[in-house]
Amino acid sequence: MANYSKELTTAIKDVDAHFPGKTSSVPIMKFISAAESNYGQYDPETALSYGPFQIDPIRYYDIAQNPERINQPRLDRANEFLRGKLNNPDFNISNLATYNPETKGYDDVNLDMMRNPYVGATLTRLGLMQDPGDLPEEEGLSEYYQDFWGPRWSQSEDEEFKAGKRAEAQDRYDRIDESMMMDNVTNEQGSEAF
Repeated sequence: MANYSKELTTAIKDVDAHFPGKTSSVPIMKFISAAESNYGQYDPETALSYGPFQIDPIRYYDIAQNPERINQPRLDRANEFLRGKLNNPDFNISNLATYNPETKGYDDVNLDMMRNPYVGATLTRLGLMQDPGDLPEEEGLSEYYQDFWGPRWSQSEDEEFKAGKRAEAQDRYDRIDESMMMDNVTNEQGSEAF
């Protein structure tokens, strides 16, 4: 089982600083990763989606490849940021997988990059930026996660079941060990968001 929790904390903070918004994206990004992968503690070989945020093929396409949804200036900014973080001058967030519209999946996936905490945090932040509304701070995280991130269980018509799943996700977030989130990184504030 992999444990990406310390790298994940640093990546979330760095990505939030690079793509600042009206409110910090740190709480909801930590919530999503806690709900999806127990805050980066998961087996990447058995995971159904990619990385600590469990980016599925449709969400990846929507964030990084769908011409009707992408924001090219944001993708360019993400690529510049990740080229520096990954020390890879040729990195392109839109070329990590080849989408197959017939299967609604990917035929070719760069798993090392899709599992990277920086790539996952950046994709998640770009996805969150597609929502024109405000991000939740500490209150309303589980509802926002259900409504915007749309885990599979959110499609259920059983409200009691969904309430239980929201509570489970909240509990995972509340149990994140503080030592997982500690780092000694001082982040520079990012420039104005697009």
